[in-house]
Amino acid sequence: MPRHLDKLLDPNALAAYALQDVDSVQGMFQSGAVSVLWSAMELQDEYGISGDVAEIGVHHGKLLIMLCLGLNLGERAIAVEIFGNPPGSNSAGKEQFLANMARFGIGTENFELFMADSTLITSADWQSMTGGNVRLFSVDGDHSKEAVLSDLALAEKAINAEGLIIADDLFNPWYPTVTEAIYDYFKGDPKDLQPVAFIAANGPVETGASKLLIARAPMAGRYKSGLKLLNQDNLKHCDPFAGFKDVPSFYFEGLPSKRPLDDAMRDILNDIATPS
Repeated sequence: MPRHLDKLLDPNALAAYALQDVDSVQGMFQSGAVSVLWSAMELQDEYGISGDVAEIGVHHGKLLIMLCLGLNLGERAIAVEIFGNPPGSNSAGKEQFLANMARFGIGTENFELFMADSTLITSADWQSMTGGNVRLFSVDGDHSKEAVLSDLALAEKAINAEGLIIADDLFNPWYPTVTEAIYDYFKGDPKDLQPVAFIAANGPVETGASKLLIARAPMAGRYKSGLKLLNQDNLKHCDPFAGFKDVPSFYFEGLPSKRPLDDAMRDILNDIATPS
């Protein structure tokens, strides 16, 4: 049985956002990504995984709002966005982000906003900002190769033992440097992180691109099993990537279409997703 986690906000708010309200916030976030990330959040609840959520490159908050709607009591969100150059000079963007957070009941006491160039944040700075206890970390900042590598390194240090990194814009033809950076990241020094799943783009490029979920090795198999189960209708195939085998790819059409984590699914999950 999972450890009991008390939700910070209305437990139904996440489903409402995923199925309809997400389209009311400007940004790039496709329905396939919504579906798989929704499942990942349910799996973390099922596994009793707690910790903060974070995103580098929040824009108007489209993805971060979804992560915040799954917060548990005692957790918070960390948002990093430059909002213009110099940082903070795009006051309209900042105000729209804050207004969107407030519209969905996410108060300023529930998140911290850092207006900064993420590549200038040191590991020590990030440790003090996050405490190394992040369970969901979205990397969607500057798309240069150097910046993506820097942000992934920060995310690696920030997530806890059971956390997930969400790497955005993999295979996006507009940003080939992101794909190059992610591949080089895994081909570099040995790490305890592994690719968990690809979420293929299911719409025009201007509405978003593929994402890659990444977890520490001991948890990678549990996440893969759970995501395959809950999104089995949209599992296309499993392929090796960057030296790792069996990385599932999911493709969706239309609205999020994951299966609910009900008692029947929970029984199957308990059988197949045993700890590594």
